[in-house]
Amino acid sequence: MKPKDSLNKDVIAEFTLNKSFNTYRGKIVKCDFNGLMEGAVMLNKKNHYYFYPLNALHMIKPLKNMPTNIIPKTSLPTNPKNINPKEALSRIIGRTLKVTYKNPKTSYLGRLLGFSRGVFSWTLLMEIYGETVILVNPDYISYYGTVWRLPKNNPPYKKPTLMNLTKTTQYLKKCLLDDVTLEIDYPRINIENKVFIYPHGIVSKDDYLCSIVKTHLKDHGLNIK
Repeated sequence: MKPKDSLNKDVIAEFTLNKSFNTYRGKIVKCDFNGLMEGAVMLNKKNHYYFYPLNALHMIKPLKNMPTNIIPKTSLPTNPKNINPKEALSRIIGRTLKVTYKNPKTSYLGRLLGFSRGVFSWTLLMEIYGETVILVNPDYISYYGTVWRLPKNNPPYKKPTLMNLTKTTQYLKKCLLDDVTLEIDYPRINIENKVFIYPHGIVSKDDYLCSIVKTHLKDHGLNIK
């Protein structure tokens, strides 16, 4: 089972940030754990669309999601230290393991339901105290005394940015007085079909308009290139 399978459209989930540990609740609109987007679009109670990249998150907790009863299919070899973390995780599915973060030092003990490795992030789908939880980018996993460090990726392009898509769209409409629309299926902000703002970067057919848009985004606190 992949972590994104627990985040179907319209599921209510809580998003915990990885630095402040602030938690926000909203309805899942779209999520992707392996592509360029690598994050989730959420609609909160104020009807604001947010994009949360996985690299900005510590945990996602889908509410009212009953854990799946997964029966372990494989076992670890005699000397488990010789296998890589991805293979170890695939062999531990259905079993209880410890997941550890270095900063701040935090650990969780739970049953592994599934995992995913994307361009920027590792995500582990866990059952902890009878609840389904997605842990993002832990540092270590351990199983019966054997510890594996989850390696960090070295992606070829810039990580996506956490964005309030609704507010950013409204702000650009006010500044540019142009045709600015939020296309949530991507997600992206479309400016006159010439400049397209994605959480991971800007695609442009008009260099002059693009430079103006970048200036306004910087004033808005977003540095998207």
